[in-house]
Amino acid sequence: MTRKILLINPNITEAVTDLMATEARLSARAGTEIHAVTATFGAEYIENRGEAAIAGHAVLDVLAHKAAGYDAAIVAAFGDPGLAAAKEMMEIPVVGIAESAFLTAHALGRRYSILAVTKRLGVWFRESAEEHDLAGRLAAVRALDVPITHISNARAETGRLLVDLCHKTIEEDGADVVIMGGGPIAGLAREVAREIPVPVLDGVSCAV
Repeated sequence: MTRKILLINPNITEAVTDLMATEARLSARAGTEIHAVTATFGAEYIENRGEAAIAGHAVLDVLAHKAAGYDAAIVAAFGDPGLAAAKEMMEIPVVGIAESAFLTAHALGRRYSILAVTKRLGVWFRESAEEHDLAGRLAAVRALDVPITHISNARAETGRLLVDLCHKTIEEDGADVVIMGGGPIAGLAREVAREIPVPVLDGVSCAV
């Protein structure tokens, strides 16, 4: 039996949608169809509370117009904008990539860290763990402080720096699971897993 999942990118950057859809399909079980949709309004990349509020509205809009016929939906922005409202609104399961990564981290280890590509994201990601009541074993939130030419280039431009940050949070914060936070770096965890001595998670693959 085919299972159909609607993956919603709450920002408006199609390249990020494509990146997350590719990772989701690599992680999906046989017989699962992933259909990816990009928000029709909002920010190119969600980095603060205002943009997250708009993104939450965009998620609900997509669900209202596109969710018919799907078995489940994924809110594919780390920080899970609009997730609580989406769960309340829909009869099908709706999960967030941050929520899924936190729950998986709890299953795999005792202390986990979240890595972010910007400092502003780091603040939001910590708040997200707290909102999900899953911050009890959060070792640290580590963020880069480097310019990115465009959010669609984030994985290529920050990948090696994030690997270095993985090692740093393991050694200095005692993390035994690391979460790569953010849709634009989807797939990086898969690429670097052999280089890191602890499980490295990607929210998109965890959600699928």
